[in-house]
Amino acid sequence: MQFFDARGKQARKTATSGQENRRFVRVECVLRAEFRLHNHDAWLPTDVLDLSVAGMKVRFDPFQRGRTLRPEVFEWADSRFRFPLKGDFFHLDGHFLKIYQRNAGLFTAGVEFEEPSPEDQFRLVELYAEFRRRGGLL
Repeated sequence: MQFFDARGKQARKTATSGQENRRFVRVECVLRAEFRLHNHDAWLPTDVLDLSVAGMKVRFDPFQRGRTLRPEVFEWADSRFRFPLKGDFFHLDGHFLKIYQRNAGLFTAGVEFEEPSPEDQFRLVELYAEFRRRGGLL
């Protein structure tokens, strides 16, 4: 079904309540990863809750090194992410979109990757396949 605006032009598709507008399929998972904010030296642990070749949803504890980091620190912050795979790590650059949920002392945020190479996209698929082979534990 097509919709048209008042000028007779085709209306753009928008997400309705409860629906998301995404370019790539995402898969639910619970993976361990780490991230490091730009200009910070410490790797912080995070849980990956869903994953696609374009980004992911993560959950993490903002209490680090004796203090709680504010949500504003993460919004649009450039970061480096590392994922364990086959006894090693692979890294992807990206940025946080925003903290959209705060629950039980944890932050949940969206992350967008900075144009991962085809090889890195393959590694993401491989990471998810490893997660599935182990019965959902990684």
